Amino acid sequence: MSMQVGMKQITIGIFHDDSLARDLGKKATESDMVFYHRKTDDVVFSFVHPVDDKIIPKSQILTMIDAAIISAENINPALGETILMIDSMDLKEGLIIVPPFSDTAQLKKLIDGTSLESFRIVEKNVHTIFEYLEGMDIERNDRDPVMTTVDHSFHVKGVGEVVLGFVNQGMLHKHDKLTIFPLNKETIVRSIQMQDNDFSIAPAGSRVGLALKGVTVDDLKRGFILGPSESVQTGSKLTLSFSKNRFYPKISLGKYHATVGLQTVPVSITEVNDGSVTIALEKVVCFLKEQKVILLDLNAEKLHHMGTGTIKP
Repeated sequence: MSMQVGMKQITIGIFHDDSLARDLGKKATESDMVFYHRKTDDVVFSFVHPVDDKIIPKSQILTMIDAAIISAENINPALGETILMIDSMDLKEGLIIVPPFSDTAQLKKLIDGTSLESFRIVEKNVHTIFEYLEGMDIERNDRDPVMTTVDHSFHVKGVGEVVLGFVNQGMLHKHDKLTIFPLNKETIVRSIQMQDNDFSIAPAGSRVGLALKGVTVDDLKRGFILGPSESVQTGSKLTLSFSKNRFYPKISLGKYHATVGLQTVPVSITEVNDGSVTIALEKVVCFLKEQKVILLDLNAEKLHHMGTGTIKP
């Protein structure tokens, strides 16, 4: 069965159970995050999990997914931090997997008052999981200018420079002339592949492989955005409407890290006000309007997630 352009495409993050990803899909790209794919009659699924629950890829995955599946087999601080991070991204679609016959009272207390209140608590069953995921209705933005975020790039002999990524919004067309942000360098989309098939169009939500013209792999880093010129913002100083993780100590000036889309960079917090934080980034990053930014304290002993903010205009 060949894939239709109009097929529903859903991206799901899997946390605290890597074996579940193997049950749900076929392994594809592997780095500090691992992708699995599965196609049913109606939906193309992309599953992704961070290797060894590492905090940087976990924070990046949270910016790219439509839904989350979390294993609550072990209720521990790592699970607590994942719940807080998902809540900070206001992700409302997902499943929490529990062992058979478990008492979920402690778990329900943990998610009380968070966006995960709307997640379904189920036992580990592939059929139940797909039934839930196939019933999800994801709103896509097909009308705005096209934006595609890169998560992997490499050179393919006989093809040239190839990127893997997601179409965040709009419709991507073969032969589109786009700018690579934050480089401000032009490229042309030579071909579009989805699930190993060639297409001339990829709608918002699609996982794509693109052959690009006029660039080298060195130009293409994770988190870079392909879009029409003047449609993506760039900067190295950002002010965020900030919501602190309630379990993190007081936010202080100093050096930390920030995840902006799929870019994680060292930052200095230069100003802290009531409800807002200003950060100076070590390098220029690209971002979309009202992008969420996750602040991380990688040197913290326990809790790394400091909080999440929205970029102020």
